[in-house]
Amino acid sequence: MTTYWDGKTSQDVLRIDDTAMVIKGHGYHDMGATSVVLTNTGNGYIAKFPSHNSTSQDYYVCLDYGQAYDLVLAFSAFKKELGFV
Repeated sequence: MTTYWDGKTSQDVLRIDDTAMVIKGHGYHDMGATSVVLTNTGNGYIAKFPSHNSTSQDYYVCLDYGQAYDLVLAFSAFKKELGFV
């Protein structure tokens, strides 16, 4: 497990086999809740963003390997804004 800090909040990233999860840590009111679950399906990835409430639905993003690769490249242009530099 890897922990990332952004100011006074933290997120834990945990990978088990073909699934990775981002779990809210310190500074969040719902500490321990999962922000996203990313699953490698063998054909690409499915990202599930759980709603954690009864008034909104879970949100899913499905990407094949090429799309996921391109998205990571595009996000790399925003590393500073996202707090990774």
